[in-house]
Amino acid sequence: MLKERLSKISMRIFYVIFAVVVSVTLWMYVEITENDIQPIDVSGIDIVLRNEDILRDRGLLITSMTPEQLTFRVEASRADISRLTVSGALIVEVDLSPVTSAGPTDLPYEIIFPPMVSINTESILSRSATRITVMVDMVQEKQVPVRVDYRGGTASEDLMADTVVSDVHSITVWGPERVVSKIQYVRVPIYRENLMTTYTDDLEFLLIDDNGEVIDDEFRESLVFSQETIRITVPIREIKEIPLVVNLSHGASTSDANTSWDVEPSVITVSGDPEVIRDLNHIMLGTIDMQLIERSDTTEAFPIIIPNHITNISGETEAIVHVKTMGLDIAFRSTSNLHVTNIPPGYRAEILTQSLDIRIRGVSEELALVSPMNLRVVANLADMSPGTTMATASVYIDGIEANIDPVGEYFLTVTITAE
Repeated sequence: MLKERLSKISMRIFYVIFAVVVSVTLWMYVEITENDIQPIDVSGIDIVLRNEDILRDRGLLITSMTPEQLTFRVEASRADISRLTVSGALIVEVDLSPVTSAGPTDLPYEIIFPPMVSINTESILSRSATRITVMVDMVQEKQVPVRVDYRGGTASEDLMADTVVSDVHSITVWGPERVVSKIQYVRVPIYRENLMTTYTDDLEFLLIDDNGEVIDDEFRESLVFSQETIRITVPIREIKEIPLVVNLSHGASTSDANTSWDVEPSVITVSGDPEVIRDLNHIMLGTIDMQLIERSDTTEAFPIIIPNHITNISGETEAIVHVKTMGLDIAFRSTSNLHVTNIPPGYRAEILTQSLDIRIRGVSEELALVSPMNLRVVANLADMSPGTTMATASVYIDGIEANIDPVGEYFLTVTITAE
C-alpha cells in the first residue's frame, strides 16, 4: 500500500518537472526566433506631401511626383517585420516649403516609423530612391464659357424643346498653366429622347481644347473647378391653338339671339409648359358694352394679352372684333328733361345744356312708342370740383315696357359754384 502511494507521488513530480522543462524550452525558442534579425523588402510605401498650402500661396502646384511610392530593404526582427508589413504602417514625408519656382525639384524625405518598432534609419539596408522629384508648375486661373450640346426630342409633335438654359454661363478653372491654357470652353452633352415635361439635372461637363477635341482625363485630374457639375434645364413646351373670344355686355335691346361677332384672327398658336397650358382653352380679349355701340355693324381693335409664362408663337399682337346687330333700328329723340344728382354739399349747380339728342335702339314698333317725355337725363356730380365741367350723364326711359335702350355716351355741361 505504501509502495503504491510513493509510486504515484513520484509520477506527479515527474510530470511537473517535465511541464516546466517544455515551457522553458518553448519560451527560449520563441525569444530566439522573434528576436532573430533578418532582411525583408517593404514595398508600396506612401509618400505624403507637407506644406502644400504654402506652395499654393506662391502660385505653384505639384503636377507630378517621381517615384509615387518607395520600397525599402529593412533589417528587422520577426516581431518588427509583422508590424512593418501592415499597409500604410511605414510612410515618408516630403516638405514642400523649400520650393519657390516652377520646374523639377529634388527633395529629401523623412521616414516615419510606426510606433512599437525597434528599428531606425540605420536598419534600412537599401532604398528604391534616396530623393523625391516633384514637377512644379505655375497656377493659372481662367474663366471658360459653358456650351450646351443638346441632342434629343420630345414624345409627340405637339411638344417642343425650348432654348436650353444653364445655371452659369462660365466656370473658373485653376490648374497648371500648360493645361489650363489649352481649355477653350466646357461642353455639357445632353442626350434625352421622348421628353414630355421640362427636364432639369446637374450634369458633368467635358473640357474642349482649341481644336474642338476633348481633353484627356489625366490632365483633368490636375485641375480644380469652381463647380463640378452644371445645372441644365431643357424647357419642354406644348404647342396649342387657342381661340380668341370677346364678351358682349347686353342692354335691353340686344341679346345673343340678335347679335353676332367674329374675331380676326380667330385663333393664335401659343406654347407653354404642358402643366400650365393644359387648362388654357381661350383668351378673353375684353368686353364690349353694347349700349355704347350706335351702329348695327361696328369694328373694334383689342390687344392680345398673353397669360404669364405663355409664348405667342403666331406673333399677332392685335385682334379685330366685328360686331353686328340684326333686326334693330335706331330712333332719335330730343329731350330737355335734364337733371343732376349728388351736388357737393355747400354748392349749387346750374345746367348749361338746354337739350340733348338721344339715340334709342330697338325694334321699330317699340321705338315708335317713345316720346321726348319718356326720356330723363341725369348727371352725377359726386366728386366734381367747382367750375364749369362736362359731367357724364345716364339716360333713362320711363313709362314704357319694351326691349329698347339708349345707346352712346352723353354729357351735360354744368357749372358748380359755392352757395
